[in-house]
Amino acid sequence: MRTFVQCRSLWPVWLLALAVSACAGNPYQPQVDGLAPLEKRAEEQTEGAIRVRVAVPSPAETESIFALPLYDRGIQPVWIEVVNGGVTDLRFAPVGTDPDYRPAMEVAYTHRSGFSSDARTEMEQFLDSNAMPRSIGAGERRSGFVFTAARPGTKGVNIDLIGPGPEETFSFVFFVNVPGFNADHAEVNFEGLYDRSQMTVHDASGLRQALAAMGCCSTDETGARVGDLVNAVMIGKGEEVLHALLRAGWNERISKERTDTAATANQAILFGRPADAVFRRARASTGERNELRLWMAPMRLGDETIWMGDVIQFIVDNSVPIGIDPDIDDARDFLLQDLWYSQGLAKFGWVVGGPPAPIDAPRTDVMGSEYFTDGYRIVLWPTGTPVSLLETDFVDWDPSPGR
Repeated sequence: MRTFVQCRSLWPVWLLALAVSACAGNPYQPQVDGLAPLEKRAEEQTEGAIRVRVAVPSPAETESIFALPLYDRGIQPVWIEVVNGGVTDLRFAPVGTDPDYRPAMEVAYTHRSGFSSDARTEMEQFLDSNAMPRSIGAGERRSGFVFTAARPGTKGVNIDLIGPGPEETFSFVFFVNVPGFNADHAEVNFEGLYDRSQMTVHDASGLRQALAAMGCCSTDETGARVGDLVNAVMIGKGEEVLHALLRAGWNERISKERTDTAATANQAILFGRPADAVFRRARASTGERNELRLWMAPMRLGDETIWMGDVIQFIVDNSVPIGIDPDIDDARDFLLQDLWYSQGLAKFGWVVGGPPAPIDAPRTDVMGSEYFTDGYRIVLWPTGTPVSLLETDFVDWDPSPGR
């Protein structure tokens, strides 16, 4: 049996093994030429002498460029280029793009496992050198990535460039398509949903009467079973509605869910079809989500499109929806507040949408969940252009519900 003194002679061998182990690992091999497709398809906006371009790589493009599965860790890089043609220096604030953005060194640290020591250094240098600079001097062109929180669907990107005074400060808002994601509404031929004989055009008074005269609720596929209250009306071009919802943090539904058996079971039907578009707003602290289903209606307010919708909050158990919050009006009120506080609401009003269902005599939706309601519909004019909370107008239709 070896003595303690004999065992001490093995220490250099173990130390050598540990040193070799520390040097082992994968090399780091990013693809710098992967930036070319981003630059080619980047969306562009100009204000005065300032030009900004933005593009968002897909998960596959991201892994090729960075040699890292960033999306798998909830990180979505956004490529930004700023051309400062002005006479003053500008500062870029990444927190304006995403309050939860990750610094380059944090991204490198979270992906350090499996790489050799030299590879880790190379990764840190690559990520740092390709991060969007904070300073863009007068006459300079600067570009790089901001590592934002990943989200499905169209990416809303805010760019704030801060100069020495209010007149030298600029804000840009982009809504960027991400390759590889197809939203459900992209598959709908909205122009072909109705012919001219089906479409009615109203003034404000006529629309108010038409909304009040509509049935209260969606149905199941047979039309025999009453579903959720159609408790939200949105007025405006589809692009404006989309941008307002994206600004407020609502996510688009992926197109394959439109035909997925599990997703379409017990779906709500209005105007003879399932929803044209579905948006979801996760509540991270609880794992629950709000869901907004929208149908383009066979009516217009002048030349503005009318979207009928129902908005509900799902109660979730282990990430699986098991029913809806029976206080369905709370989900409706949340939608109003969410668009308002995200500065995506030009005006709103109320209209009675059917008989109420009190808490002691609730209705049942197509999934068998009970809900109660005051019967009101919220009418919203969303906007993709930011509107101050104090500048949102109130349309004096029906009295506000007494909640």
